[in-house]
Amino acid sequence: MNAEEMTEVRVEMTVTERVTYNFLVSVEVPADAANDPQALTEHLAENEDLWLDDLPITGGINVSLAVNERDVEGVRLLDEAT
Repeated sequence: MNAEEMTEVRVEMTVTERVTYNFLVSVEVPADAANDPQALTEHLAENEDLWLDDLPITGGINVSLAVNERDVEGVRLLDEAT
């Protein structure tokens, strides 16, 4: 068995994720968009301020969070004292 020598380093990483959230939220929308799924989707996409503060970035009750893609964009080696 060939054992590779390992060592521990401290790094600062930049990671980009593509995430899908499914969550419940109540928003006020124009009446004509309320019963039209396409119009409602367009309205909410154009008006993120209506729901963005309620986006549950750490999960929670009635929340589904799925990481669809994750890429390491960069790594910087840190001094051991840092």
